[in-house]
Amino acid sequence: MRLDAMPPLVWDVHCVPLLTLSEVMVISALNHSFHSLMHEAVSLYHHVELNTSVDDLGKILKAWHNLRRVTFKPFFRRDTLPNGESIYNNLEENRSQAEEPEPEVEPDELPDARRILHLYDMLSVQLQKIAWRLHALDLSGLHGFRLFPGIDHVKHLNLSGSSGIVGLDRLASLNSIDLSYCHDLRDVSPLHNISHVDLSYCHGVYDIKPLRNASCVYLNMCKNITQVYPLQNVHTVSLRNCVGVRDVSSLGNVHTLILSGCKNVGDVSQLTNVHTLHLSGLDIDDVSSLGNCFELVLRKCHRIQDVSALGGVHTLDLSGCSSLEDVSILGGVHTLNLSSCKLIHDVSALLQVVNLNLSNCDALVNVNVLGQGSIQELNLSNCRAVSDISALGRIPNLNISRCQNILSLQGLSGVKKLDMSFCRQICDLSPLKKIQEINAYRCPLISNVQPLARATKVNLSCCPLIQDVSPLAQCQYVDLRFCDALVNVSPLYRVRILKLAGCQQLSDDVNGLTSVHKLDLSYCHGIRNVDGLANVHTLSLRNCSGVEDVSKLGLVHSLDLSGCEMVSDVNALGGVTKLNLSDCQNVRDVSMLHNVRCLDLRFCKSVRDIDVLRKNSSGTIHA
Repeated sequence: MRLDAMPPLVWDVHCVPLLTLSEVMVISALNHSFHSLMHEAVSLYHHVELNTSVDDLGKILKAWHNLRRVTFKPFFRRDTLPNGESIYNNLEENRSQAEEPEPEVEPDELPDARRILHLYDMLSVQLQKIAWRLHALDLSGLHGFRLFPGIDHVKHLNLSGSSGIVGLDRLASLNSIDLSYCHDLRDVSPLHNISHVDLSYCHGVYDIKPLRNASCVYLNMCKNITQVYPLQNVHTVSLRNCVGVRDVSSLGNVHTLILSGCKNVGDVSQLTNVHTLHLSGLDIDDVSSLGNCFELVLRKCHRIQDVSALGGVHTLDLSGCSSLEDVSILGGVHTLNLSSCKLIHDVSALLQVVNLNLSNCDALVNVNVLGQGSIQELNLSNCRAVSDISALGRIPNLNISRCQNILSLQGLSGVKKLDMSFCRQICDLSPLKKIQEINAYRCPLISNVQPLARATKVNLSCCPLIQDVSPLAQCQYVDLRFCDALVNVSPLYRVRILKLAGCQQLSDDVNGLTSVHKLDLSYCHGIRNVDGLANVHTLSLRNCSGVEDVSKLGLVHSLDLSGCEMVSDVNALGGVTKLNLSDCQNVRDVSMLHNVRCLDLRFCKSVRDIDVLRKNSSGTIHA
């Protein structure tokens, strides 16, 4: 069956959800049938963020009226604003002055204030007509803006960093709002019907009783809040760094409770039924009542010594608990973080933990006992006393980064994912029989990569002895940045993502990398001819001082030529979607680039007629 002959319902339910929005757009351009299918017959729930003018938004929604999750932030061209300033400048003072019968402003300032207020009014009128089409509206940073009738048709409204907002009473049926950093906000009664409310850093808020019916409330860094009992029936409450909060006994039935940084909270004994509880940095020592938590974060609670009641917690973070030594009761925890617990030396009881983080545990020496258990992921990074890991071969995911005393990978035949970055003494990779992903960043003794022939993702950047990379031909992701001895990379022509930045000995042989999807050749000064790279999707030639002729790269989707001082003629690049020409000092004529969707011309001092290009361009220009 032809794909365009499949029933629209099949596309809508089974096919389109698996596609990216870019893939949907490509398919819609194949033929008339696909165009009708993608524009008319299916619903697109992809998250789309648009920062453009209201007029352009209308055009987009007219062409793609089936977009269901559009987030819109209005954009004003600089030439519509007085003195080229931003619409988001602080105009709280101007707004209040403009409303006074006898405004106390300088005569030459008043017209600008009125002009911006007039722009606000026009924006309100335009948005009122189109708000019902939006999933979310971003009006963050506006000052003195009047909310319009119907604004509560959007699911989420972002007013973060705004002040002097008029019309909060029009948000009766809004589902979610972000009012963080609105320092002049005091009365939150207009928010009484809103489900998700973010008032973080609203230092003027102190009475939160109107939020009692919300399902999710963020009050991080609200320093004037002291009474939190109105939130006892709220599902998710975040009070991070609320130093005025002392009594949290009423919050014992909250599902998710964030109290990290609430340094004046000393008694958590009533939080017995909380599902997810974050208490990082609290000055507490008694956690005996918290054993029913599913997820418990006690990071940097330095007084905690007794964790005998926490053996039934599913996810437990005790990182940085400097007084903790005995963890023998925690063998039943699923995910356990003991990072930077400097006194822990015996981990023999943790064999049944599935995900175990022991990074920066300075007293830890014997870890081979962990190889007898069912651990699936083990982090030993920066455990400086660990030297023998020969019995850990059954653990599929292992991190030994910065373990300077480990000299051999012997015994790790079953490891599938390994981070050994900064292990400067290891030279032999042959024990890694089943390796799929490896990070060997800055392992200077590695030269033979034959054991990595079956791997899919390899990071060998800053390994100066590597020369023969032919064993990596079947990999999907290869990072060889700053491998100084590397000369021939032609065997890697099938690699999907290939990073070769800073490989100084590479030359025009890179033209053989015809099938690479994403290729980074930044700072490869020996490269001059790039004609063979026309089929690369994403190509970076940043600061390639020898590259001059880029006429064959017009079909590249995303092209970075920033800092290429030899490049002067870019007329052939009009078909590139995303083009970075920043700091290309010899580029002058950019008149043919009006179809580029995203064009970076910053620091291009010789470029002419940018204003003309702006008028003709259908995309975004940074200059």
